[in-house]
Amino acid sequence: MGTKLSSAPLYYTVAQVQFNPVLDLDGYIPAIQSKMRETHFSDYKKEVVQRLVFPFGNAEQDQMAAPTVASQSRYLFGDIDGRSSFMLETNTLSFQTTRYDTFETFSETLLGGLRILHNALGLDFVERIGLRYLNAIQPSKEESLRAFLVPEVLGHALLRGEGGKLQHSVSETSFLTAAGQLVSRVLIRDGFIGLPMELSDLAPTIDPRFTQCESLHAIVDTDAAIVRREAFQLEKIDTYLTALHDEIVKSFEATVTDHARVSWA
Repeated sequence: MGTKLSSAPLYYTVAQVQFNPVLDLDGYIPAIQSKMRETHFSDYKKEVVQRLVFPFGNAEQDQMAAPTVASQSRYLFGDIDGRSSFMLETNTLSFQTTRYDTFETFSETLLGGLRILHNALGLDFVERIGLRYLNAIQPSKEESLRAFLVPEVLGHALLRGEGGKLQHSVSETSFLTAAGQLVSRVLIRDGFIGLPMELSDLAPTIDPRFTQCESLHAIVDTDAAIVRREAFQLEKIDTYLTALHDEIVKSFEATVTDHARVSWA
């Protein structure tokens, strides 16, 4: 993921920065949208979503306070072909793409969006920075997942003989790294490539080379985040993103085989 591959397995990437809440965000949207349009994220949409709010505090004896429903606006700034977009909420900016080039290009675009936001809102602090990569491992008909993934993440997925059809196999490992918390998941299933449910809403269009084949495949889903409240500084955010990226690369490299790297080069 640090070096651009000719047949890279990466099909979806998202980064999210959480900052101090801005409850009057609506009034700043015209200025933000104007600057986003200048950077060619001109496909603007506003959505109002309903979220459950669960009450805190002590309920009366034998009574449970019912959750309430609150409306929350979110704003989408997409590119012309629907492959990359920013999503803005009251305390988060996410940048997602299915057309990943290099980490440097990806991080520069995210930081550019944050710069637009900071110039408009004057953000005070950052609370969480997250980075997530989804890689699709799709062997040819002549190959097996064993040639692409190390045995430790295969589990019993490929040991079943005749008389059954694999539904899914999941391997998950969590690390506390110098950069932050990292979770690596490997999902093996038979079917089409897709996105986890929590990512599928408003996701960019996935490259057809990943979605046209129904076959036994694996998704390597690596998610890293740092939770730390600090004053808003783009240079610091850049440093943290790079550290998270480096940990994700190390995890991915430990998950795939030399054969896989050669086949994607």
